[in-house]
Amino acid sequence: MDAAALLSTLRARNVRLWIEDTQLKCSAPAGALDAGLREALASRKQEIIMFLRQAEALKSGPVSIVPIKPRGQRPPIFAVSGHGADAFCLLPMARQLHPDQPVVGVQPPGLDGTEPLSSIEALANYQVTQIRRYRPGGPYLIAGHCAGGTLAFEVAQQLVASGEEVSLLALIGAPFPTMFTKSSLLRVRLSSYSDAFAPAGLMRRIRLRRERLKGQELVSPAARAARHRVEAATVAAVHNYMPKPYGGQIDQFVTGDKWHRAHLWRPFARNLREHHLPRFEVNDLLLGPHVEILARALQERLDQIRSANATPIAPAMQ
Repeated sequence: MDAAALLSTLRARNVRLWIEDTQLKCSAPAGALDAGLREALASRKQEIIMFLRQAEALKSGPVSIVPIKPRGQRPPIFAVSGHGADAFCLLPMARQLHPDQPVVGVQPPGLDGTEPLSSIEALANYQVTQIRRYRPGGPYLIAGHCAGGTLAFEVAQQLVASGEEVSLLALIGAPFPTMFTKSSLLRVRLSSYSDAFAPAGLMRRIRLRRERLKGQELVSPAARAARHRVEAATVAAVHNYMPKPYGGQIDQFVTGDKWHRAHLWRPFARNLREHHLPRFEVNDLLLGPHVEILARALQERLDQIRSANATPIAPAMQ
């Protein structure tokens, strides 16, 4: 029985758990805790404490924080949203990562009908604030897909400039900012419509549409209009963004989308590690049948970072 199932069982038996200082406290009706539940509770004490702390952080945290996959004791991946402001695009991939790897989405302002931000620098500043409220200290793991790659790049820039450590900056199928022109996006849409005439293409679009709807509630026309305004403002902000050299390492997951021109990122990274997935487009890797391929590539990189951080540093020679 994992921690989530255990907590569900305890809740059904009216067992209340809470954290007082650093101690896990428990209040239970007579007979509610049998020997098996007591043993499970004792063996998973630290995991439950972490679970309750994460739940409290989400409850009291900013509305822009989205729990894509909140459970796990490893440092969370903060997934900044793409131009569609849909954090749940990364849900299928998040499910394929290590069970102890949390993934937390960060959404932009404007989805509530307020005015969206119109520059990448302002968007990044807003999201850095949300990230640091949720997790006050690093090291940070940052990821962004499509237009969110540009936003993730600037988020990492601002975190490093403030003295924080960024262990991972993952650009997933992220076009270079100058590619977000009206003509480029129109060509992409026309190409996707052309593919849809074939039976396989039509089924692919239906499948991707279903995956995008997973984890989302039906929204009102006003909410859809707000999302469209955020999308338009973000695309314009990305196109107008001028990257500056980044002092850390970039992990670039290069997909088969030729229009991305991903090689244009190279001059802006001191260290660039390219993970080539040339047989697949980014939508197929995020929402389609090949999501495990992207998840495996990202997990390998996460394991490398985790292993490097766990390696003890030998004492200096005297």
